[in-house]
Amino acid sequence: MPLTLLTGANSFVGAHVINSLVAAGHSIVGTVRRPNLIDQIFGLHPEWKTSLELVVLEDYADEASWDTLFDKYQFDHIIHVAAPLLDNPANTDYDRDFLKPSVEGNVALLRSAHRKAPTLKSVAVTGSVNALTTGMPDELKAGPMTNKTWLAIPQEKARELNNAYISYCSGKKEGELAIWDFVKTETPSFTVTVLLPALIFGPPLQPVKSVKALNYSTNVIYSFFNGTYTEIPPTTFPSFVDVRDLADAHVKVLTTPEAANRRLLINAKPMTYTMLVRALAKVPELAGRLPAESGEDEKVTFAEFEADEDNKVIGLTFRTVEETMADAAKRILELEKQEA
Repeated sequence: MPLTLLTGANSFVGAHVINSLVAAGHSIVGTVRRPNLIDQIFGLHPEWKTSLELVVLEDYADEASWDTLFDKYQFDHIIHVAAPLLDNPANTDYDRDFLKPSVEGNVALLRSAHRKAPTLKSVAVTGSVNALTTGMPDELKAGPMTNKTWLAIPQEKARELNNAYISYCSGKKEGELAIWDFVKTETPSFTVTVLLPALIFGPPLQPVKSVKALNYSTNVIYSFFNGTYTEIPPTTFPSFVDVRDLADAHVKVLTTPEAANRRLLINAKPMTYTMLVRALAKVPELAGRLPAESGEDEKVTFAEFEADEDNKVIGLTFRTVEETMADAAKRILELEKQEA
């Protein structure tokens, strides 16, 4: 039974990765930043107690903390999900909140693993399609985008703009570049794979305080039926992946030789908010709660991603938009009822 380290175990993606790892027969050590999150996770998912151990690691950029962890456990694999969040209002400074934690949070882990984890075979990292593009129409029109494409905004420009979204995208780019620089320079014995999803939708499994405190992408879905809009708003990014498919992909690439030391686009099919609302309209409980169509889907500039070969390496059958929206809505409605 392989032992796998998972960072960001309390996150939207991390919770689904736990499910996928359990299903694949892994023992898991998961990291969280605060002790109270341990009780919250096991309170919501007591079934994970037989496969999951949770530990507190407050600063992912602290190499000594990783050293302590690798001295205690002999890991076979690592799935690195933890990263700065766009939807954290406290993240306002480019260098402090995005660049440094993105770069050092990746490199400190890899440096420590290189020195302290002789049994480690592979590392899978949750990257982002935002390392390729912000999704602005002028960038999307310049396609096609591939696993060799990088965001054209340099650090200096991101620092000058000091816009949270641009800072997030730049952090994703610079954090991933730091990974590949490490792999090239240090040639570790373990392999590294970076997955590049667009918007990540699906049912939230992580502890959620309330429907007013959902993660960013889940809140996008909820905004379609909580009264925020009377008409469908403009699509922010025209592609998505189901969080469960993304979680399965993290686990699968750990032992897929063709995925070694590669960055992989995942799914990357066209999507508009109109498509999402039409899928939500098939959920009976949402009758009368959805915004009217506005024709916004006809105005969307789609991203031309060349992801077919990457998807073949990942080797999954991806869920439909109808399945993703139905399952996400069901879980959100459950959370609503708990607060009623």
